[in-house]
Amino acid sequence: MATYKRYIDKPDHEDYTFDDAILLILVFLILFTGFVIEGLRIYSTNDPWAWWSPVGLLFCIVVRLAGLSEPSALTVHAFLWYFHMLLAFGFIAYIPYSKLFHMLASSLNIFLKTSSPIGGLSPVDIISKGVSSTGAARLEDFTKKELLELDACVSCGRCQKGCPAYNSGAPLSPKVVIRDLKRHFIQKKSFFRSKGKPFNHSIIDTVISKETLWSCTTCGLCEDKCPINIEHIKRIVDMRRSLITEDAGYPPEVQKVFENISKVGNPWGDLDTKYFLATELQVPLLSEKKQTDILYWVGCFGTYKARNKKVSQIMFKLFEKAGVDYAVLGQEEKCCGDSVRRLGNEKLFQQLALENIKNLNKYKFKTIVTDSPHCYNTLKNDYPQFGGHYQVMHHSEFILELIKSGKLKPKGGKNFKVTFHDPCYLGRYNSIYEAPRDVLTSIPGLELVEMRNNRSKAFCCGAGGGRIWMEDQKEEKINSLLLKKALRTKSDVLASACSLCLTTLSEAVNNSDADIESLDIAEIVYNAL
Repeated sequence: MATYKRYIDKPDHEDYTFDDAILLILVFLILFTGFVIEGLRIYSTNDPWAWWSPVGLLFCIVVRLAGLSEPSALTVHAFLWYFHMLLAFGFIAYIPYSKLFHMLASSLNIFLKTSSPIGGLSPVDIISKGVSSTGAARLEDFTKKELLELDACVSCGRCQKGCPAYNSGAPLSPKVVIRDLKRHFIQKKSFFRSKGKPFNHSIIDTVISKETLWSCTTCGLCEDKCPINIEHIKRIVDMRRSLITEDAGYPPEVQKVFENISKVGNPWGDLDTKYFLATELQVPLLSEKKQTDILYWVGCFGTYKARNKKVSQIMFKLFEKAGVDYAVLGQEEKCCGDSVRRLGNEKLFQQLALENIKNLNKYKFKTIVTDSPHCYNTLKNDYPQFGGHYQVMHHSEFILELIKSGKLKPKGGKNFKVTFHDPCYLGRYNSIYEAPRDVLTSIPGLELVEMRNNRSKAFCCGAGGGRIWMEDQKEEKINSLLLKKALRTKSDVLASACSLCLTTLSEAVNNSDADIESLDIAEIVYNAL
């Protein structure tokens, strides 16, 4: 079966080496000689229990038909027994030098799995210690756990099959990244043994290209599918971090985003007063109230992008209708730094985090609510690394609480079908799957139709990991692939619960002739009141 898979079926995602052939030959010879020895033993001893060894009995019949004498059978048995033993022990000795070392490495890798959620990143003490270089530009920069993963990988291809970047034609395969790094690691060890000199080559653009690194959306599907818990995202972000010291390390559009955020605290460099401070909206500011139950974190998209402003305005109306004591930070709210950190600019991220934490700690509030899973993940999982410990809720969770308490009572109207897209940073990163679905199914007349890829196996919209800021020149974009999956459900509405997903999915719908509407769950609830 293994031979057929490798040399006849030949899956296009596999890259077989001579090591594969050696292992297959060894395994076959060990099994074959073992069965022949069993047949010779049964033939020579007339074993009455032979029926309990059917394969050995079959070989016994072959030996009997061949007319081999009993003394000759004993001689062949002795020779084959030693040959079989040498093959078996030779195979065991070969394991540490072959790809089968993953039998040990994968088990150890699973045992050493970190307790952090998918996509969790390690902080680097940049600001206080003034570290000049970060990330992984060489193999030596990876942790021992990350190097262990190179041996643990079994090249099963599960990570590659679900990767949205790979499926859209981008030059990224999580499996190939691991494989190429392992190949480089083997070359490094060979070079070191032959030359006796340190192997200090950069892996960027020699082993892994920048285009490969920038293709990753950090969606986490590769990590979810990996049977041995390889942390692909941490490795890719670590390599991205090393590019901050290069003049041409980042795409021009990304460098512009960094400049804008560094200067004015948002990706667009907009210095205008935030829209929700307009008198007609009368949105309460925390700087005036000083204390509130709910601090609504609007986020960059909810503040400046026209499509997402509608969601922010609806959230304010839902708060008012439910009698929620809430406020916003207004101009004190800077970018949370999610994209900045995933793009690898750890220094700028930490500056943003420390400034936001300082502003948040000036006030008293019970809970931060946000409609962006990226802001949610950053505030909940990243900020505690820098002393920012807050109770954070996604707006799907909060809206569900308001519905359950009777403060919001959806009435519904006409019957319609809705399919829900699970945002990567809400689902895989934070395991929030049921809250948005419970919100939708609480609306009378709404039929929820699941896409084939849902919950932990949901397909990415293509905006995460800073990809939202990069130009996409591929013929088929990731958001278009996701739209096709949604259209198979024949739903009237494609619902999401993420500001970035809403942006990319609305763009995909607008650029197609699809008869489907892209809405945030807050908009669906508001329309049903």
